[in-house]
Amino acid sequence: MTNHYKTKSFCRPRFLLLVIFFIFNFVLNIAYAEKFNVDEKSRVEVFLSPRSGSFVEGSTFEVPIFINTNGASVDSINIKINFDKDKLLITQPSSGKSIIGMWVEPPKYDNSKGTISYIGTMPGGIVTESGLIGAITFKALNYGQAVVSIDSNSKILLKDELQTKAVLDLGRAEYNLLKKLSEGVVVFSETHPSEGKWYNNNNAVVSWQVTSGVTGFSFVLDNKPFTVPDNIIDSNENTKYYENLSSGLWYFHIKSLKNNAWGTTGHFILKIDTVPPNLPTIGYNNFLASTIFAGRTFISFFATDNLSGVDHYEVGVIDRSQTITEAPVFIETESPFQVPVLENSSLKIIVRVIDKAGNESEGFIEVSSPLYFVRFITNNFLFIIIILLFILVLFSLRRRNKNSQNPTDTFITLDTNIKKYLIKRKEMNKKNTLEKEKIDILQEDLENFKTEIENNDLK
Repeated sequence: MTNHYKTKSFCRPRFLLLVIFFIFNFVLNIAYAEKFNVDEKSRVEVFLSPRSGSFVEGSTFEVPIFINTNGASVDSINIKINFDKDKLLITQPSSGKSIIGMWVEPPKYDNSKGTISYIGTMPGGIVTESGLIGAITFKALNYGQAVVSIDSNSKILLKDELQTKAVLDLGRAEYNLLKKLSEGVVVFSETHPSEGKWYNNNNAVVSWQVTSGVTGFSFVLDNKPFTVPDNIIDSNENTKYYENLSSGLWYFHIKSLKNNAWGTTGHFILKIDTVPPNLPTIGYNNFLASTIFAGRTFISFFATDNLSGVDHYEVGVIDRSQTITEAPVFIETESPFQVPVLENSSLKIIVRVIDKAGNESEGFIEVSSPLYFVRFITNNFLFIIIILLFILVLFSLRRRNKNSQNPTDTFITLDTNIKKYLIKRKEMNKKNTLEKEKIDILQEDLENFKTEIENNDLK
């Protein structure tokens, strides 16, 4: 009977210890869940923009490569892109910003094979809906259809303990390369000087050079690239004004009459886009580890533009607790964007999307400080553990007065279980200096408790 009673009293503190640590392990696992675990079924999309388009032979155009991680955290990228080497020539492998924080090797391309590759890592991982990997500038060599595609051997690794290989949705783009427009009358425009640039001005002024002996010009403006004007003189002047043109591609065609013979047709392209981009889709993710330990949340956004294409994004933050007379400062950035979230704060995040013609649209989302309970538990983790240990020690001493059970033996079991837990937690937080310091302090306090109990038993 006595032995049974001793065994029972010995198990109770262990049982209480297990229950307490089960609760804290559960809370901490919630805090670390999104930092250390990734849905293995997540699919990562790599796509090109634009996916289609028409370009004149001899012209250049840019093709950005984007990644959508669909909520997963991506650790490294090894992307290979194939293009039609007979139709396209790379003049510049990459431009602008990139989500790749550390290049394993610089972007390299081979025009003779029609390939280009991007290999690098993102320290700390990245979650994005439209992260820019790089941008390729192509020159159209010959007219016809040209295909640019992501190679099936490309690999992307998720940020998890196993470096899981992501399932990829690979993009493909087809471009229509138009035959070079024939030489003719030299045309230029003060309002739309560059044929390769989009403008949000729908009033155009087109001018052309007048050479000696020319007695008149025949011209037409339409949406067809190869139109030849009729043989009727439209003007003897060298300027034409157009107002309220609709958005899209406009082609100005002109030929001159000299010595009663019509010359070769000259052409000029007007790119007009007065339509704002589509409203951005905005969301935010409270990754608990980032929110709790760094006080930050991630704002993700994505938008499309049907004509000129998206050029860049700008983000402004308004603290609703501040005076309404204060205006936000907008900064150019990419998705995702980190926003500091302080306790009791209420933020309005404004996202502007600007297309390549300078049109813009904007949307917003409101973000509040989340998860006060979990934040309180985590911020006071060390203090709460010490209080619980103190309660357990008092409980053990009280039980000693009722039976002959040695509290040192009880504490040895308690100490062993806690140390195992701390070693495991310390291994998970190799890169978290603050958490490691907390664990080291807790381990030191355990030793002090153990020494105090041993000295008490000697008395």
